[in-house]
Order: sequence, then C-alpha cells, then structure tokens
Amino acid sequence: MLYMVSSGKYTSMLAQALLWSLLAFIFIAHLPLTLGFPIPKEYWLKQTFLLLLLMGVYYLNAKILVPKLFRKQKRAYFLVLHATLILGMQVVSRLIDYQFGVGEILKAAIETGMGAKLNLNLRGWTNLDASLLLTTIMIICISTVIAIVQIWQEERLHSQQMQQKQLDAELSFLKAQIHPHFFFNTLNNIYALTFIDVEISRTSLHKLSRMMRYLLYETQNNVTFLSKEVNFVKDYIELMQLRMSEFTTVNLEAPATFTDHEIAPMLLLPFIENAFKHGVSTIHQSRIDIVIQQNGNLLTVDVNNNIFEERVTAIDDGGIGLTNTIRRLNLVYASRHKLSYGPVNNNQFHVHLELVL
Repeated sequence: MLYMVSSGKYTSMLAQALLWSLLAFIFIAHLPLTLGFPIPKEYWLKQTFLLLLLMGVYYLNAKILVPKLFRKQKRAYFLVLHATLILGMQVVSRLIDYQFGVGEILKAAIETGMGAKLNLNLRGWTNLDASLLLTTIMIICISTVIAIVQIWQEERLHSQQMQQKQLDAELSFLKAQIHPHFFFNTLNNIYALTFIDVEISRTSLHKLSRMMRYLLYETQNNVTFLSKEVNFVKDYIELMQLRMSEFTTVNLEAPATFTDHEIAPMLLLPFIENAFKHGVSTIHQSRIDIVIQQNGNLLTVDVNNNIFEERVTAIDDGGIGLTNTIRRLNLVYASRHKLSYGPVNNNQFHVHLELVL
C-alpha cells in the first residue's frame, strides 16, 4: 500500500507538471506562434502573472479548501470561495488591462502585424475573459479531483495501518493466551518422564523448546510458512497428549510434507486448543480427530471432538477462542476462507475451515 501511495504521489506530480506545461503553452506561446509576428512584452508579463495566479488557485484549493472545507462537509463555504476566486481572476485580468493598457497595446500590435484595423474595445471593465474563466474553472475542478483522490489514498492507507495494528494486537493476544501453566505443566510432565523414559523426555523437551522458539521468533512477522505452522500444531498436540488420561484418544491426520505457502501465524491452533479445552473428560471416553489437508493453495482443516455436559455452557469462553480467530480470518482472508463450526449431534462438535493461501 505504501508503494501505491508513493506511486500515486509521483503520478500526481507528473500530472501537475504536464498541466502547467500545457497552460504555459496556451497562455504564453500559443498566440505568438499562431499570429507569426512579435507580441509586446506587456502581453507576456500579463499572461505569466495570470499563470502564476492560476497555480496559486490550484494549490490553495488542493491544500487548503478541499481538506478544510469540502472534506469537512462545509460545501456552501467551499462554493462561495470558489465563486470569489473565479470572479477575482476576472477582476485582476481587467485591472491589468485597464491600468497598463495591455489590451490596447496588443490590439495595436495585431493591427500592425496584419495590416488591418480591428473593431474591438479591449479596455472596458465589462469585457469577459471567457478563456480565463474556463481555464480557472478547469483548474479548480482538476485540483479538487486530485485532492480528493489523494485524501482517499491517505485514508485508505491509514485504515490499512489501523487494521495491521489490530492484527498485530490480535497475534500478541493469541500468543499471550498460550497459558503459562501449559508450559509449566508440560515441563512437570517432562520432568516426571526423566525418571521413566529419558529418550521420550528429551524429545518432548525439544518439542517444547521448538514451540517457544516459534512463538518468540517465527510469529514476529505477519506471515510464516505453512509447514512451520503445522509443525507447531503437531508439537502442541503431542505435548498435550502427555497430560491426557487413558480416557482420551487423539487422532491427527496430516501430510508428511507440505507445499509451502505463506500463512498468518497462530491461525490453526485456536481450533485445536478448543478441542482439548472442551472435548476432554476425566471420567468419560473422549476422542479428538484432527485432519489437515492441502490441495495446491487450498488448505482444509477439520476438527471433531466430543461435547460433555459439564463443558457445553462455554464452548468459546476463555482460551484462545473461536471469536478471536474469526476476526483474524475476516481481516487477513476476507474473501479467501470458509469457516463453519457447531454441534453436529448431541455429543459432537465439528469445525471445518477452508483457506485459500
């Protein structure tokens, strides 16, 4: 987006340079080139002065009137001031003609060059400079349009920056929601394993350190690789299984390797975390099924878990939560995801996510 704004800025500067070059040609060089004989210096000075005034009108409108009046819905003041500017340009043009006789001097030069008398009165106050009138209106219209486009681009950039800040805050919140007690309990489980199976305890400790490294470093950017996100989920599941009793069965189906695409970090874990939070019982048999599939740039995630009466009242309360994840999906993958979740029968809760990476 920054590139778009920068590109738009340079485009605007180029458009302005072309505009002033065209007006300079029309106001200063067009008449002498058309007539083919010398024009008095008073004409050059008048036209150059009017061109500078038109440039002042352009930037006054673009930098002050549009942002301060048009943008703030003060349209009546906006129109009155522009009518005043248009009238003022006519008055200045007539004043120069009246004071310095530019019209009469130009008329005399044309008559001398053409060898014929012109029946024109160029000194009166009632003469309307139609060319200047149309040019002034055109300048005001062009500067208004360009200023509105620039304001729109700035507001769009600001909106995207705010969305990005919101995304960063969401991600920080997600990382904070990986409760410290998860790590402490896992460390305690690993410590207990050191007395039973040293090799498994070493493997578990390595998984835990890999998870912490992912949280500390890989999630600092707005994107990560799909393989790293899935590996993080696998480590989380395997470490959670250390805490599960014999009543719980966890089944994970995922490809051994993935075609790496970029994905927003910490996007898949909330669905897994909810399954463990609400789908595990210490007195009943429970099962959690997790299926992750990839077909080109389409990622599909299905999570199915049991629902128990003692946990059904707060299916999305606490933890990372589905609500927070839905907000992130809507921000990052607005039109590139499909998400459905809810009970499928009396004792099953199912989440289905399709994500175009």
